[in-house]
Amino acid sequence: MEQRETKISVFDYTDYRLYLQDYYSAQKSSNKAFSYRYFARKAGINSIGLYKDVIEGRQNLGRSLILKFSHTIGHGKKEAEYFENLVYFNEAKTVEERKLFFERMMSSYRSKARKIDADKYEYYSRWYYSAVRALLSYMRFKDTAAAHKTIARCLDPVIRPEQAKKSIQILKKLGLIEADKEGYLHLVDAVITTDKVKTEKNVAFLNIVNFQKAMIERATEAFDRHKSNKLDMSTLTLSVSEDTLQDIKKELALCRQKISGMAERDKNPTHVYQINQQLFPMSKKSGEAKRGK
Repeated sequence: MEQRETKISVFDYTDYRLYLQDYYSAQKSSNKAFSYRYFARKAGINSIGLYKDVIEGRQNLGRSLILKFSHTIGHGKKEAEYFENLVYFNEAKTVEERKLFFERMMSSYRSKARKIDADKYEYYSRWYYSAVRALLSYMRFKDTAAAHKTIARCLDPVIRPEQAKKSIQILKKLGLIEADKEGYLHLVDAVITTDKVKTEKNVAFLNIVNFQKAMIERATEAFDRHKSNKLDMSTLTLSVSEDTLQDIKKELALCRQKISGMAERDKNPTHVYQINQQLFPMSKKSGEAKRGK
């Protein structure tokens, strides 16, 4: 099938279903004969409704279908490679798989993932970026080699000066910090949470998971680095219903908001602290074990 003139580029997407939806709409507007039946016939697909099922999330694309879709759309070699990794990224079952395919997407020189989401992805994959940002809320630094050394020594665990320099570069690119007229770095906003840096939902999920995993690792290390009076670690194992679970999640959200507000109002901070919350199931739902789920 010859590739039609269209402004839709696969490199502009991190959600392949949205890409296919926009591609269909663009083709339909320029060619009234274009339809799901038309595409299926050109692709050699027996199911007329497959395309619609894919964009609405009822059907995934296996490798053979990826190749058929890519060929029928008219992808070049680089586009086909990006499209394949895009599909695998969206359909990945584990965080490690998502990371693998997203990084392959970012390696494409024309990809939206590289141009827009790469800095956000890196921000959430390095624990010390957010720590440096918090440090700048109460200590005055310029973007200099001497400041990079001091910032690196201030963190616990310490980082390298080049990592401190990279942190400042990333924070500037994302608009989270800026320099004043005298060259001193300061925060654009006083408090940041994992929903502050917006991006496409699949990428956002990967970003937040990377960040949370890194912070859980820091929490584990904290037992060996700090005395008990510097820590507040606790655990609860509970039996609850679905309704109570939702109530607990609301209470945790309110607690986070209250603590964020307290930090934002604090005019004399002296330390950077990390607070983690983990709520996860430790058993199957009643009846699921018997059904083999």
